[in-house]
Amino acid sequence: MSEEINDTGSNEPSGDRVWRIWPRNCVRDDRLYTAIDGKHDSNYLSDISKDRLFSESAETNIVVNLYTSAGWGRISMSEEEIENRKTVQILSIKSLDDLEGHLDSVQLESPAQTISYFIESDYSWGRLRLSEEVARKLFAFFSVHQQFVSVLSAFGDKTSTVEQSYLTYFDRIQILNPFRTFKPTDSAIFSQTCGYDLGYLFKYVDPHNHKTPKDPFAIRQTGVYHKYDPQTKRSTWIFIQPSESLKERLEALFTRYKDNPIDLALQVEIHFLVFTHGARNWRPYINYLEELFDEISKSSNASGSVEPASASTVTAATAAIPTVTPDLPSVMAIYALTDKLRVILQLIQMNYQVAKKVQQLLRRLRNRWIQEPALPVLTPRLDDVCDRFEQHLYELSGHEARIYSLLERAKDMSGLVHHILEFQSKEADKSRDAKLDTLLAKANDKRPLLVVAKQGDKKPHANSKIGVLLAVIFLPGILIAAIFSTNFFIYNADTKKIDIASNLWIYFLISVPVTIILPSLWILWTCRRRVFGRKKVQPNQEQARDIEKQEV
Repeated sequence: MSEEINDTGSNEPSGDRVWRIWPRNCVRDDRLYTAIDGKHDSNYLSDISKDRLFSESAETNIVVNLYTSAGWGRISMSEEEIENRKTVQILSIKSLDDLEGHLDSVQLESPAQTISYFIESDYSWGRLRLSEEVARKLFAFFSVHQQFVSVLSAFGDKTSTVEQSYLTYFDRIQILNPFRTFKPTDSAIFSQTCGYDLGYLFKYVDPHNHKTPKDPFAIRQTGVYHKYDPQTKRSTWIFIQPSESLKERLEALFTRYKDNPIDLALQVEIHFLVFTHGARNWRPYINYLEELFDEISKSSNASGSVEPASASTVTAATAAIPTVTPDLPSVMAIYALTDKLRVILQLIQMNYQVAKKVQQLLRRLRNRWIQEPALPVLTPRLDDVCDRFEQHLYELSGHEARIYSLLERAKDMSGLVHHILEFQSKEADKSRDAKLDTLLAKANDKRPLLVVAKQGDKKPHANSKIGVLLAVIFLPGILIAAIFSTNFFIYNADTKKIDIASNLWIYFLISVPVTIILPSLWILWTCRRRVFGRKKVQPNQEQARDIEKQEV
């Protein structure tokens, strides 16, 4: 429901419409909660509703358990009416009309009431079976605390394990007139502060009873909101995605106290029941994790391949160390288990903190209620609940210690695998160096053969040099002779002889210097190249000698 829809579409005055919309109506009950905060939270609720949180109106289905008692309220009821009156009503709200009819009946009821609303979803990561309009009207009627939005936002349609480690908690002791300033001598201060709001989100593990995933337990979450109003003698509970077993236990507990379901001690004891019920599977789940760790440890040792080291690489230090190669599935299983242990450890620690906060709230309420003339009888039961919470906190500490021990063992195994891989890497480097040394030794052994082969090739190389030299000497002269042949030698038909031209000296003047210059340049270039090559090889030889000296 967007902000525009909230403020339009009704014939009621503008101010009345605003106060009926949750969570903006919380401005009346909290001095530090402004209209700006209410508008922001209302828009945020609309945003998450469009994306994933609420369902369509046709899919709304809220189970309501209404417990009433004639011990409070109207005194005009006859004994026959009291006897025939039902103490438990189970309703199912499937539409906005059903909700309005239910709220009208709740408002008309005079006896003390305890109302439990169970909001569920089709599956653990699905949308709540509740429309946004029904949710806003329901929460606005009971003035649900605005921080309950943080609990609601953790539910809804999800496609991955987002906010798997998120938990939240809030509480507030009610002041009937939050804008009133009490004086130190005001005797009514205690009678006006005995109501409270309490909400939290806790997570637990529960068997999923499916073939997949392999882990038989899955992480579940439940949101709880409890409001006790001393003026209307009404206690309102809202449970989001409770387990079926928790619903059965709550029903049995409320039915047990059907004569007075608004009993304050009973109300605070229900929180203890919720926490202990959610923690009942921690012990079997940790047992499963310990067995899983032992299986991974054994499989990693059994599946690792043992490779004996070669005789050339075995030393006194490495002879007693087997070269075990951990397989990849075992390594991945160790890291997956370590990640799961970290998540479980964080959840147990957060559940411990939430339970501790509830215990602290009970002690604060005890200190306030003990001032009431009619409430000192609650002190022993409140003390008993606080002691039970202390026992619950001790059990959570034990679970935390077991998870922490498993996590440390997993870290040790990961460190062992790391050291094994590092050791094998060093051994592989040594083996590679040994093979390289062997190849170099074989190359040195075959060096004389290379020298002989090189010396055997000197004669063909010298012959080729002679051929090149002759070509350099005679080719220029042949070229020039070809150029000037028609001018220097002429056949005389009269004398039948070849006449030699008088300018033959020009041929020798040109061919002799060219023949001398070209071989000289070639010889000079060859000598300079040899000298340069010797200078370049000499530093490399000196560097090789230095390396050999250092190795020695």
